[in-house]
Amino acid sequence: MSLYTRKGSPFLWCDIRVEGQRIRCSTGETDRRSAQAVQRRLRDEARSETRAEKERRAAWGGKERPTLGNLAARYWNEVGRHHAAAQTTWWSLEWLVDYFGEETLLTDITSERIAAMVAHRRTIRVRRDPATRALIEIPCNRVQNATVNRYATEPLRKLFRRARDVWLYPVTYPQWANLLLPEPQERVREAVGDEEARIVRALGPDYGRLFRFLISTGTRVSGALLTWSQVDRVNRLARIRNKSRTGQAQWYTIPLTDAQFAILDECAGHHPVYVFTYAAKRSRGSVGRGERRPITDGGFKTQWRRRVTEAGIAKGFRRHDARHIAGTRYLRATGNLKGAQRLLGHKRVETTTRYAHVLLDDIRAGLEAVEASRAASPSRTG
Repeated sequence: MSLYTRKGSPFLWCDIRVEGQRIRCSTGETDRRSAQAVQRRLRDEARSETRAEKERRAAWGGKERPTLGNLAARYWNEVGRHHAAAQTTWWSLEWLVDYFGEETLLTDITSERIAAMVAHRRTIRVRRDPATRALIEIPCNRVQNATVNRYATEPLRKLFRRARDVWLYPVTYPQWANLLLPEPQERVREAVGDEEARIVRALGPDYGRLFRFLISTGTRVSGALLTWSQVDRVNRLARIRNKSRTGQAQWYTIPLTDAQFAILDECAGHHPVYVFTYAAKRSRGSVGRGERRPITDGGFKTQWRRRVTEAGIAKGFRRHDARHIAGTRYLRATGNLKGAQRLLGHKRVETTTRYAHVLLDDIRAGLEAVEASRAASPSRTG
């Protein structure tokens, strides 16, 4: 522990070391005796804080306090940033930290507080302020249960699970079945009449091309955002990034038809790396007006909301329905459930069976054939 002078400062400075931690700061005093008193006070405060930190860590098995801010950052570094939809994960974690508070301990987030969070999230839409880049809440009375589950409750459950199973914090695990909102059984919504054409027109050339590719191939939006390196023109294939729960990239391959290549050919020359892009409407930062930028999942979601949902172009039609339609059309044309599974990149054929309703016509035709045969046969009497 020492005092010293510093060029450009009229005050004495102190150099304090407490258990390997070095503190150098101004005492705010010019008199040596007064400076020594300040130095002793700062040393005692540092020792007290070090002891308190040791006690806090001892209470958590030597680990840092499980504040929501610390654990969200740790989850992001270890898992979240590797997700296929990493920006969505970041957005969800950021909102949870804003809602509960960065310094709130995970162990203090009870089922009652989670239920209150769910109730609040059902009444708002969350958007990012373009000026401040902060998340803002917009009152809304049309928030779907699935939205609350996907972007609030499920991310919090993953945080709890990792804290319990990987980081080994003594957290009380909530009964999530009582906190997750019920969701209707996923239905297969097919395009009716000229809905498909109206959606393409509403989205415009750039986003319309992406929608046409989605409804033709059955890929998810995140999987359809291709780079040119994923397109194999020689073998007429595309390598599609699949959804993954582990954070590790999963891939599957689909064949491409002439019609699908025609869509890709419309994008040729737009961008050296990305297939589906849009022309910037205005200059922003380093991006000039008219410059081609890659379409993102979030960007497409925004355009869909503005141009299709809010414009009332196709009531009840969601982006993901394009994938359902592709699977339904394939199965109706071929009757091949295994082929539909490979087309859609499903790991389990049970997932693909949601499209099996289209095979009911075949079953009905078979039953009618049986009945016709029985009617044509002479009745047998004993």
